[in-house]
Amino acid sequence: MFNTKYVMSKGLGFAEYVEMQMLSEYASKGWILCKFGFLGYKLKKGTPQKLQYSLDYRNNADKEYFSYFKEAGWHHVCSMLNVIHIFSAPEGTKPIYTDINTESEKYMSQYKCIKVMVVPLLLFSALFFVLVLLAKYNYIPDIYRIIFGIALLLTVPLAVITTVSCVLCYRKANELEKVSTFSKKHKIIDRLSVIVLIVLVFLFILRNLNIISMSNAVFYLIFLISFLLNLLTCFTK
Repeated sequence: MFNTKYVMSKGLGFAEYVEMQMLSEYASKGWILCKFGFLGYKLKKGTPQKLQYSLDYRNNADKEYFSYFKEAGWHHVCSMLNVIHIFSAPEGTKPIYTDINTESEKYMSQYKCIKVMVVPLLLFSALFFVLVLLAKYNYIPDIYRIIFGIALLLTVPLAVITTVSCVLCYRKANELEKVSTFSKKHKIIDRLSVIVLIVLVFLFILRNLNIISMSNAVFYLIFLISFLLNLLTCFTK
């Protein structure tokens, strides 16, 4: 009756291989990936196929990039913002990334692409946060507190997800290379940013559940520290 199906994504930065395996299982049941959907995928009903999927990141991919995959037996299925690309091939086709060096390059490319999104998201989150505070303390009309509050609720989750994904990508690259391509300073800042971000999320939940009491000044200070650390993580080499 229905020829299309929507499948929610679990987060490509967290479960890339799980998601690609999930799409393969759907293809074996006759649900073939056709394009990205909002926070997920759109599948189209068709003939069951034994397919494997591969995810890659390349900013402003050109014809040469797609030709490389095609020559290796991989069909381009869909892209998001010409940055995130999914390819499919019959089961048994040789993977594009066959060794540690090429797979590490993949994650480094992914890291660089996500970093481009992280910086503006963090900046917008900080801007909306400041504007909400200005409205709260009557420096600007109170109506803006609602407007910028909604904007803040939209940008903060995206900023958190992309930041964590960015961190995971370069960690995967480091694990594959065995030798870190990032400085010791970057590692320290990265670990601190993750710890402070986790602490901030827990404090926010506990504070709203009235389990703990905390002044706004302390909470805002932790938020500012978290923001600065994540921003430093994106710029520090």
